[in-house]
Amino acid sequence: MRYALFSILIVFASCNRGEVDDYEVYLSHNDTVRYVGKEQCRMCHADIYDSYIHTGMGNSLHYATREHSALEGTNMPIINDTVRNLSYQPFFKNDSLFIREFRLLGKDTVHRLVKKVDYKIGSGQHTNSHLFMINGYMHQIPYTYYTQEEIADLPPGFEGKNNSRFSREIALECMSCHNAKTNHENASSNRYNDMPQGIDCERCHGPGEVHVKRKLAGEIIDTSSYIDYSIVNPARLPLDLQFDICQRCHLQGTSILATGKSFESFKPGMHLEDVMDTYLPRYENDHSFIMASHVDRLQQSSCFENSDMTCVSCHNPHKSVTTLGSNYFDSKCMQCHDICDDKQIQNCTSCHMPSSSSSDIMHVTITDHKIGVHSDSQSEKGKFLGLFAINNPKPSKLSKAKAYLKRYESFENESVYLDSALHYLARSEDNFTSYIQYFYLRADNIGMINFIMSNKIDEVRYKESDLALTYSRMGEVFSQNNFPVEAEKYHKKAIELMSFVIDYKNKYGSFLFNNNRIDEAKEQYLDALKLNPTIKEIHANLGVIAISEGNYEHAESNLKQAIALDPDYLLAYENLVVLSQKIKDFNATKLYLHKILEIDPKHKAKQILESL
Repeated sequence: MRYALFSILIVFASCNRGEVDDYEVYLSHNDTVRYVGKEQCRMCHADIYDSYIHTGMGNSLHYATREHSALEGTNMPIINDTVRNLSYQPFFKNDSLFIREFRLLGKDTVHRLVKKVDYKIGSGQHTNSHLFMINGYMHQIPYTYYTQEEIADLPPGFEGKNNSRFSREIALECMSCHNAKTNHENASSNRYNDMPQGIDCERCHGPGEVHVKRKLAGEIIDTSSYIDYSIVNPARLPLDLQFDICQRCHLQGTSILATGKSFESFKPGMHLEDVMDTYLPRYENDHSFIMASHVDRLQQSSCFENSDMTCVSCHNPHKSVTTLGSNYFDSKCMQCHDICDDKQIQNCTSCHMPSSSSSDIMHVTITDHKIGVHSDSQSEKGKFLGLFAINNPKPSKLSKAKAYLKRYESFENESVYLDSALHYLARSEDNFTSYIQYFYLRADNIGMINFIMSNKIDEVRYKESDLALTYSRMGEVFSQNNFPVEAEKYHKKAIELMSFVIDYKNKYGSFLFNNNRIDEAKEQYLDALKLNPTIKEIHANLGVIAISEGNYEHAESNLKQAIALDPDYLLAYENLVVLSQKIKDFNATKLYLHKILEIDPKHKAKQILESL
């Protein structure tokens, strides 16, 4: 054992940024080791804990109370979405924060919806965004307070015509970088059984169960001479593994998980590329950068390329930057740069790491971590060069294919992404689910069906979440092309794999309804409604079923509930037209037709009105 320990220490002492094969010796890497929470760490590390909870990471997520909200003490600004003609007003009721969505017609309020804000997300150094949870399902609220400019606006990604209101799911990919280890429901995308408050000690030091047990049992290790393998001390890691801890979250982009991994699989001391590849697009003459691009920009710096620096060379993650002296970062620069007259050195970063707006988040200014000589002149961004994995110089072809598909689906509907995805798919193995995604995004139903008929899927190779999405899409396409047996088989498989994904239940219910299996469809919708009663599609579908059953009172109630959740929900209004015609309430018919035309002036409702 002594020999093994000695050999590991030699590797650690001699390694720079190269690969290391011995990192798995940390006991916390075992999947059975539990996370204990930062309060447990405080028992022995009170000073560090008390300092850390005031950092940006320590305040990354918390309850939306007056104490933790950046809105406390402001004039609670109202924001207006001029595209959707909706306004949002925050207000406190006792110690709880609420957001009121409303629409005015003249002086009349024609729509009003109030949501209690359960959590604020963001430290407040740049933003506070807002989340609500119902039955464990987490969604974002369309209101962000931008603290640097002290203004409110729609959240990033909600701009223009993209205001998804209260339907944006906060899935594990997002939550895993903004919070401590969550108790995420694996059979869902955005359901959590409990919610910690803020990034904690174990995000950088690994799960602490073994460490706590050994210390309570009296085991003491002289960490000045030896490594304590019951917990990760990033300072004792090789530089590449130390850097991976930071770039797990400070490298934002299109992240592709390795086989069998989740967004919570990474633990300090692991190679990040063994868990995921994170891609960014490159263009000719492109000087822009995104909010969480610290790692990408730092890697482009001569300081990084020509030294052993990592993030913690300049940053102390246990201390808030707001508590540091004015010359703190200057002194860091001076450790490497020998300037004769120290008195002339003042605020090096203002020139060599200038603050700038990010390309992805409005109203925010961040420090550019590309250390160098910056120019104010900006050449026009040139042609697209491709997606590049920043943390992995040799990603697999399948990883590249998945990156292009995800980029197309999540960010930019540019055909070059699908063309590139197909190029890499044709040269990769184990690509069944990715081919299904490709055909689905291309809306190539025939291509998908032919592919399915000609290939078999090896289910053990894929994550349950990927399989479920694949099967749901296959069921949808088979249903559209009149293959009911195959459609039902795949819809049911999706639900069996991911029983808490409401969208899968909703799509299966629609399949059942379209095949005149009304009672079974109703059962699916009611099951979904129990999980989350705030999904407008469920209420609308139950309203359609009630019309078919002749239960017009329930139909009206369900359809109006759908409209209360979304005042511009065309499908609900269309079915209210059908309902009003059935009960021969022609005044209501005209009213609903006019409502439809307010939402969509080109709708066929115009012809129906003229005929009336």
